[in-house]
Amino acid sequence: MSGLLTTLTQRFRSSGEQMLSTMLGYGLAFLLVLISIGAMLYAMATAVSAVYGPVWAALSIAAVCLLVAGLVIGWLRLRARRLHRRLRMRAPVQPGMAGLATTLLPTMVRASPIGTLAAIAAAAYVLQRASEVDRAQRK
Repeated sequence: MSGLLTTLTQRFRSSGEQMLSTMLGYGLAFLLVLISIGAMLYAMATAVSAVYGPVWAALSIAAVCLLVAGLVIGWLRLRARRLHRRLRMRAPVQPGMAGLATTLLPTMVRASPIGTLAAIAAAAYVLQRASEVDRAQRK
């Protein structure tokens, strides 16, 4: 039971970290867009007062901020697409099978404790090997 709770808390924690990094990324992009809008407004106001000098400086600041904001948004979309593809590739656990396993486990332990222990050890080994292969494929 503690293993299940540990797994659930780790998943919630990783989901929270992903959400936090996504929010920070979009917040940074929003801030850069606001800066670029301010720089464009400054450039337009300066264009009226002076013909050349400060306008090019303000326009270059706006262009750089927009470029960086575009790169951040592109990175966030790529990351979201990868996460979506990874979640789609995972096979969901069927509730019927999980319920069946929880009802059969006490019966199996009473019938043959050593056989049950061996079956659980084999299942844990297979799951551990599968997670190693999954990690190796991600790198």
